[in-house]
Amino acid sequence: MEAKSTGSEDRQPFQVIDRRPFANLDGLPLQAPAEEKPRYPTYVEELLGRVSETQRRFEEMKSQMQQEVDRTRARLHADFERRIQLEKRDLILPLLEVLDNLERALAAAGPVGKTDTLREGIEMTAGLFRSKLQALGVEAIEVLNRPFDPHEGQATDTVQVSSPELDGIVVEELARGYRIGDRILRPAEVRVGAYRAS
Repeated sequence: MEAKSTGSEDRQPFQVIDRRPFANLDGLPLQAPAEEKPRYPTYVEELLGRVSETQRRFEEMKSQMQQEVDRTRARLHADFERRIQLEKRDLILPLLEVLDNLERALAAAGPVGKTDTLREGIEMTAGLFRSKLQALGVEAIEVLNRPFDPHEGQATDTVQVSSPELDGIVVEELARGYRIGDRILRPAEVRVGAYRAS
């Protein structure tokens, strides 16, 4: 009796062959040079560039604003100091007239004698006045026996002198001048020597 053959014995096993060129890894050289493609900035890189530029502009503006703030602060400080000096000036000027009268009274009292008690009291008052003014930063301007300086003194008269060395020299101080810091509170009233050759 003849055996029937089944179709399963005649069939070949199913095999898939991939013929795509990139799938053949055995045929590729191991050190194949990678093809370089032109690289264009991505959207992220573009955003990073914008952020960097914005940051640079911000730092520049911040530096400019800080410089302007420093200049404004210095200007306000100088203006404040100037106002303080002007306020002091307005406060002190009337007091100087009182001190002038005290010093005139001392000069009129003459040498020590019967009026020594009065003179002593006036000297103490004038000394106290000077110390209070000095505490406020007020200083007397020394002009006597010095060359006349129109920035520090106001010449009310000239006095004829016999020596050429005294020409242009302050020979008499009628009212003392005062300064506060570099600012003249009041110029001195003086008489200046004038030499005329005979």
